[in-house]
Amino acid sequence: MLRWGLLLLVLASQATAEERPQGLLWSETDLPRTMPLQIKSAPDRDLYIVLRDAMTGQDVMGAYAQGGEFFRLLVPPGRFELQVALGPAEDWKGGATLFGPDTERLRLDPPLDFGVTGFARKGGHLVDLSDLGAIAQKSLGICQRLALDFDSVTTAPEAVRPGVKPRDPMEIPEFPVPKYRRVDRICD
Repeated sequence: MLRWGLLLLVLASQATAEERPQGLLWSETDLPRTMPLQIKSAPDRDLYIVLRDAMTGQDVMGAYAQGGEFFRLLVPPGRFELQVALGPAEDWKGGATLFGPDTERLRLDPPLDFGVTGFARKGGHLVDLSDLGAIAQKSLGICQRLALDFDSVTTAPEAVRPGVKPRDPMEIPEFPVPKYRRVDRICD
């Protein structure tokens, strides 16, 4: 009987843990989500995040981040207010009531700008909410470059023989066209 009770308790705790979402919950934009937003948080508070267009006041995206976990979201280009509701994971009630009557709310001011800056740099932000008394924000970028795919231009080497002049590469009938691949990296 005790085993059944423990089994039911374990299954019930797993069911409530699965109800907590993680990541993007909804999006009200057709723009491509390519700009990075990374958020650090304390392990004792989960976050419900809303990005609101600073010009129109329309809510653009909503996401849920589990406290203390790595969280990165790709957002569309634009200027957005970051609004956050915080609370203990066990108090999560859903999108309408959030974490119940004790939900903490905050809004980052000024709004955050997301867009291409410089040459091939997708500009975003890293927001540290692990200490609500000292919220920190810094820029975060994804830089892109093209790298040559060496396999696309390799040809079978010709044996160098004494007294034989090497062939001109322009005379090779099927000279390969080089191919490139995009390489992304965090650059801030």
